[in-house]
Amino acid sequence: MSLEIGRYSKTTLQTICLLTLILITNAFPATLHGKDANPDSLHLSLNQAEPLFLERNIVLMAEKLQIDVKEAEVRQARLWHNPEIGVEHQIINRDRSGPIGFTGTDNTVFEIEQLISTAGKRGRTVQLLELEKSQAKHQFDILLREFKRLLRQEFFQLAYLNRIEGLYQEQIDALERILLSFEEQHEQGNIAQTEIIRIRGLLLEIEQEYSSVLSEQLESQNALTVLLQLDSQIPVPELPDDIASTTIQLTNLELSDLNEIAMASRSDLLTVRSASDVARQQLRVERAGAFPDIGIGLVYDKLDGPIDNYFGVTLNVEIPLWNRNQGNIQAARHQIRQAELSLTHQEQGVINDVESSLARYNRSLHLLGRTDSSYEQDFSIILEAILTQYQEGEIRLFEFIDYYESFREGIIRNYTIKEEFLRAAEELNFSVGTDVFQFNF
Repeated sequence: MSLEIGRYSKTTLQTICLLTLILITNAFPATLHGKDANPDSLHLSLNQAEPLFLERNIVLMAEKLQIDVKEAEVRQARLWHNPEIGVEHQIINRDRSGPIGFTGTDNTVFEIEQLISTAGKRGRTVQLLELEKSQAKHQFDILLREFKRLLRQEFFQLAYLNRIEGLYQEQIDALERILLSFEEQHEQGNIAQTEIIRIRGLLLEIEQEYSSVLSEQLESQNALTVLLQLDSQIPVPELPDDIASTTIQLTNLELSDLNEIAMASRSDLLTVRSASDVARQQLRVERAGAFPDIGIGLVYDKLDGPIDNYFGVTLNVEIPLWNRNQGNIQAARHQIRQAELSLTHQEQGVINDVESSLARYNRSLHLLGRTDSSYEQDFSIILEAILTQYQEGEIRLFEFIDYYESFREGIIRNYTIKEEFLRAAEELNFSVGTDVFQFNF
């Protein structure tokens, strides 16, 4: 059976309460603001992390080169075909004195031919490659959009994990010292064994939760380190306490307006839309392919022509008898239909994404509004009041522990709600395809 508070001496109670108050309440200002004294730590705001990410991300660099590849293909398609030149020289001359000679009786023939594309093939091919280059830009934007969301989510998660980790660490340190003090008081007969067991149980519970937080923190650190391409430094994201005031929020967010923005901004939708344009242009190219190209040339024959030093004009053209490119034309028509169906499906998906993201944001904003911004700052005052009640015998130790745990869980809950608000705001940015919310930190 646990001892009543009234059985403790006044001096013992004051010692326990003062120790608890000093160890716990004085530690929280550094904890709640996520201080880190590690010299290898790199403290970053979000506005500092994003340019660093864009500068160092190797995958983005590689994907951006694809745009340069398409640009080079466009330049290549604008060029004319190279002319072909041929030379024919007589092996055995007319007096049969061969082999190859270079006398006045040796015959030589020169031919040169230029291939000319018909039906606007070159122009249509250039237009097709221009559309493919635009599609490559949209695909780069898709990757950038995905990485940007991932960076921000990892940034938000690690920032609050650091705060929670600090909170747990301070609690563990405080409880270990309290346990040591209680054990000394137990040896003097002032505290029952059951009270020691209760403190040990609370300490073990907090240490188990702390171990889980450390695992999540390490995973998030590794992810952010890879994204930012850091070597030996540990990223430490910094967030303001009042996140709502540092986030530019749009008022009167209407679903129809967001859908309209998304239709014009979503890079994945623009990619599918450009695929439809590419398919239509591909059909134009294939239709032009049904018309044969023309080769125009000039021939010079020194001795074997109708006259010596004969000059003639050549004209070569393929007769479209069996192959009129009908198979490729049919395939291009099917690709157009396929692209149209994909576009319809993608547009519906965008509408659904925006609607669900807006609902999630509104829920998180509602929860954020119900949190007390002064709760964390007043935590030490609240604990002091509880300790006073404990000292005066108004509550027992297990009641103090229950209050203590509830306030600790309340702070963690506040952190979770704030993180969810930032995640929901970024998710809405992601679903709309542009930053309707600006994070000014």
